[in-house]
Amino acid sequence: MSFWSRIVNVFRGDQVSREIGEELETHIAEAIEEGRDPDEARQAFGSMMRRREESLDVRVFAWLDSLRADAIFGWRQLIKRKVTSGAAILSLALATGACTSAFRLIDALLLRPLPVSHPSASTAWPLPGWRGRPGLDIR
Repeated sequence: MSFWSRIVNVFRGDQVSREIGEELETHIAEAIEEGRDPDEARQAFGSMMRRREESLDVRVFAWLDSLRADAIFGWRQLIKRKVTSGAAILSLALATGACTSAFRLIDALLLRPLPVSHPSASTAWPLPGWRGRPGLDIR
């Protein structure tokens, strides 16, 4: 299977499942036409569910199918529990905004250089009674 067909098959799951079922039934029908007993043909073929899952793993990216199923489940839960979802979304939005504003403040005050033409020539004037931070030498 090509890369793109495996991706497309994730979104047409019912049709792929139906095609796999038809293919498995065709293999069993061929075994019966060759003269095997129907029960013996099914038993020799093995577990239908296991064969279906193996075929599905070949035709579909399993991780992408799982991601799609989780997204659908999550969306259903968001719709089902509106107040809880609203509170969670609001708290995430507030936390993101707070972190962004804190970073912008630290970036503007501490990380970027001062917008002065000669920063090495700037002087700090000590205030009376202020000793500063340890390790900070103000002359």
